[in-house]
Amino acid sequence: MNLNLSDEQRMLADMVTRFTADHYDLAKRAEYKKSEIGFSQKNWDLMSDTGILAIPFSEEYGGLNGSSGDIISVMQPLGRAVTLEPLLACITLAGNFINNAGSQSQKETWIPQIIEGKTCIALAHIEHQARFDLGFVQTSYKMTADGPRLNGHKTFVMGAGAASAFIVSAIEENADADDNNSIRFFIVDANAQNLRRRSYRLIDGSVACELELNETAGETMDGTFEDFLNSVSISKIAACAEMVGLMEILFETTMEHVKTREQFGRPLAKFQVIQHRLAEAYAGLEMSRSHLVNLAAITSSSPDYHKVISGSKAAISNSAIKMAEEAVQLHGGMGISDELIIGHALKRVKLLAILFGDADAEMRRYAEAA
Repeated sequence: MNLNLSDEQRMLADMVTRFTADHYDLAKRAEYKKSEIGFSQKNWDLMSDTGILAIPFSEEYGGLNGSSGDIISVMQPLGRAVTLEPLLACITLAGNFINNAGSQSQKETWIPQIIEGKTCIALAHIEHQARFDLGFVQTSYKMTADGPRLNGHKTFVMGAGAASAFIVSAIEENADADDNNSIRFFIVDANAQNLRRRSYRLIDGSVACELELNETAGETMDGTFEDFLNSVSISKIAACAEMVGLMEILFETTMEHVKTREQFGRPLAKFQVIQHRLAEAYAGLEMSRSHLVNLAAITSSSPDYHKVISGSKAAISNSAIKMAEEAVQLHGGMGISDELIIGHALKRVKLLAILFGDADAEMRRYAEAA
């Protein structure tokens, strides 16, 4: 099933495909990953020049007011190239949240800088005991004469390598921790006093961090927990598109391998059991593409918006993991090595599949919304 793109979206996808062809291969990717920020700043600047970073933002602040289909048009070819630049973490998640939930002055300050590639901002929401409960927040805040002061600990802060500020979720001291409406969001400068930051690498090589806040100053945002969920949902769409792109490169690379790799004097592709496994993987890819068709058409005002996205992410995650594992197994031990794109794609799929919740968690959300 083909994703029916508009002419503009097709041009956008073609532009991203050309960009990745010019700036990505295994050797270049390895060099980018070695950097302290975990990606290429030069590539980030080029993405800014081409307008890719402006897609989800309002035109009022220099953005392109892009739709779900526009985001899919960008993220799918980026997935095919197994890119490292943190568009999902810093643009569709944190940046989009400022666009929807920041104050007027915060939007005017941050969005133009993000679009121009001059700064990155990361969302610090996840806590150690949260599992996949997006409403679990124990970090607290209190209002003082000098403004809000935050105390707590955050983990799995994606896109932290180049972040100059963080969006931190917190509840008021002594508030009911089970009331999602009590969750507020604050912008915290990366160099704020009493903010401790420990960076580490995720499975795909990207840089994340943990934050420890101890009477740390923050700037209050206007947004609510519902605004946060909307940003998470559009980021899930981006993750789904990226996983489909990853599935495409996994399938194509594996098909080429089984046609040339011989066992017992015959190409692997001649064995019926291999054909059956690849047919099943391809069916999963086509099903995932059909989910993208649906996701490209929905908006936050669509009925069952969050439910549809959760169901699609659960289905695509399962298919992507199965595709990646089949690809590695059919390549043998070298499939997991850094010498083949297969291993890099597997690691990225594993990360995206559990982002915001694994397939089981997403199916529970789907069922609870019924």
